Amino acid sequence: MLPGNDILTPRALTIPVKTTTQRRALAAQPGTLVFDSDLGKLTVSKSATVATASWELVTSVQDA
Repeated sequence: MLPGNDILTPRALTIPVKTTTQRRALAAQPGTLVFDSDLGKLTVSKSATVATASWELVTSVQDA
């Protein structure tokens, strides 16, 4: 492969996997994605402090 030819290198997004308890203990930046292994769902952080941690389930919208 040619140096600097990153466009041809396969890439993957790796999302951290945590239990619900572990996820709730995180002080994650807003927008942080975590897969909750207890729920089997992808979640996104809405706040950055443990005391006021707010997580939202990522859902999909199907066309009617």
